[in-house]
Order: sequence, then structure tokens, then C-alpha cells
Amino acid sequence: MALVGRKAALTSLPHRAEGEGALRMRKERRQEVEWEERDLPDCDDPESEAAANFAVDHINSHSLHGYKYTLSRIENVKVLPRRPTGKIYLLELDLAETKCHVLSPTPIQNCSVRAKVEHAVEGDCDVKMLHLDGQYKVLSTKCHSSPDSREDFEKVCPDCAPLALLDDVNVVNAVNTALAQYNTYNSTDHHFELLEIARGRNSHMPPGTFVEFAIAATNCTEQEAKEHKDCHVMTGEHAQFGFCKATIFKKPSGEGPALFAIFPNVVICDIFDKQVGHSHTHLTKHHLGKKIPSPGAGYSVLDLIHSHNNTLASHESHSAEVPVVQASPVVKRAAEVPPVIQPALPHLQQCPGKYRHFDI
Repeated sequence: MALVGRKAALTSLPHRAEGEGALRMRKERRQEVEWEERDLPDCDDPESEAAANFAVDHINSHSLHGYKYTLSRIENVKVLPRRPTGKIYLLELDLAETKCHVLSPTPIQNCSVRAKVEHAVEGDCDVKMLHLDGQYKVLSTKCHSSPDSREDFEKVCPDCAPLALLDDVNVVNAVNTALAQYNTYNSTDHHFELLEIARGRNSHMPPGTFVEFAIAATNCTEQEAKEHKDCHVMTGEHAQFGFCKATIFKKPSGEGPALFAIFPNVVICDIFDKQVGHSHTHLTKHHLGKKIPSPGAGYSVLDLIHSHNNTLASHESHSAEVPVVQASPVVKRAAEVPPVIQPALPHLQQCPGKYRHFDI
């Protein structure tokens, strides 16, 4: 009888070990859930802002088209634990388009936000980030940008010119005219080629077109460019870029040349100094890799979706960082009943945050 009792006791040991393991996993998972519920920083907390600003810098530094964006509002933020250490941030951000092109070396803090009367553009981004050992790392981004609606824009400025399509014939002709005029009179040693059209608006009074576009220096002078077509955009450490704004006026039929004396064409190009360590290789490879014209065809803005969306990265789940452990069957033993844990009062997260700029 003693032998039988001992055998029964030994047989129950695996079940006891299995039960203890399951209880431990359940306790860990319960702690994770409580941690998730409590660690919900407000959208305007310094912690949230630090993560959001890092994300915006990443978005700007990896953009292939258009303008830099600045943080307008943190719409939502979630912080999840990551095993064995670290945190995962899930951010929903509202961004505002600035007047600085992505090629511009101007720090984002010094870039002016485009006014509503210029037909402002807003960006929306979902960002997944890792925070480990005091350092941030962006894991994925999913972005989209769009201009203010025509209806809302006309409420702000009924007489202002709205954005035109980037492949609008007037916009394209204005860019070609402006670039030709700049190349004729520019004081540099290089002939410049069009990199992308970034913005265009058609005005009816006076009749004309306002355009903004990026340019790149070639290995030819203006005279060499006229004599032959064997010119190519310089890359690497020799790369040089510029950004132009121009207003090209159109002479209505029946009007004399006096109109041009009253409204002369205006072309202003800012040629950026060569930046040590910043050759924009990712951008030049994209544009020069036969992906010109830029993805503005049929659209009025260069959508952020063309620079940042990665189907695989954008849809990846955070389950790898926060695994849900399935509990094993538990042997009911009085000694193994866990103590009753009083639920903590949930933190009422304050989101979305405030607008740093206007809402569109």
C-alpha cells in the first residue's frame, strides 16, 4: 500500500509542475494587461512628444518627394511592453506641410508652415517605433497627405487660386519656361535639369501660373547643354540641388506686349550648398532610376504615400513583441489558488492632443 501511495504521489508531480507553470504564465499575462492599461501617456505628455518628434524627423529624412512636414497634433499614442526589454510605441500623427522642400538643408524648426490661403496640405501618419535603452528606432510608417478641401479653401479665401494638378498643361509649361529662364541667366557653372514639380496654381487675374519645383545640377555648362545632349545629373559628393519658385504670366489673346511690362515673369531659385555627408543618394536614385515623372501625375500634391508606405512593414502586427501566452490546463489544488488582486483604477488618457497649427 505504501508503494502504491508513493507511486501515485510521483505521478502527480508533472501535473503539479504543469499547473504551477500555467499559473505563472497567467500571472505574467495579467501583469502585462495591467501594465498596458496603466502605461497610457497623454498625447501632450513630454514622453509622447519626444517619440512623435523623432518619428517626424524620420519621415522627413526618408521622404523622396515634396515638402518637409512638421508635427501638428498627436491624435493617439499606445505604449506596449516588448520582451525581454523595451517598449513599442504606436503613434497616430497629424502633420502640417511646410514651405521647405525635402532637399532643403533648413532645419524643420525654421521651416514655415504653409498658410491656409496658399491651399494648405495635411499629412496623416501611423508610426510604429521601438524604444530601447533610451534610443528610438522606427519600425514602420504608413503615411498619406491631402490638400484642404476645395470647399473649405474657398471659405477661407474665395478669390485665391487653388492647387492645380501637377501635370496640368499650364503648370508644366510654366515650369519649362521658368527653368529655361533660370538656366539662361544663372551665375553658376552648371546647367540644371528638372527633378520634380512640387506645386502649381493657376491665377485668372492677372492670368498666370505660380509654380514650385526642384532642380538638380548636371555636368554641363549652359553652353555645353546647348551644343550637345550628353549631360547627366551629378550624383554622390558632386550632387547639387536647388528649389525654384516662379510666376509666369500669360498674355491673353488680343492684348499687346504692355502686359509683360506690367507683370514680368519672376523666377527665384535657391541653390543649396553641397552638404557633407548628405548627398541625398536615396532621392537621386529614385528620380534618376527612370521613375521620373514623379508620382504627381493626376494629383495636386506629392502624396506622402509614395515615400513611406511599405505594405509588409505597414501591416506587420505587434504580436511578436507582445505575445499572448496560451494557458495550459490547470490542476485544481487548494494550495495553488492565487491571491485575489484588486484591479487598479484605469488611467483616463487625454487624447487626441492639442493642435500646434490649424486643423484642415
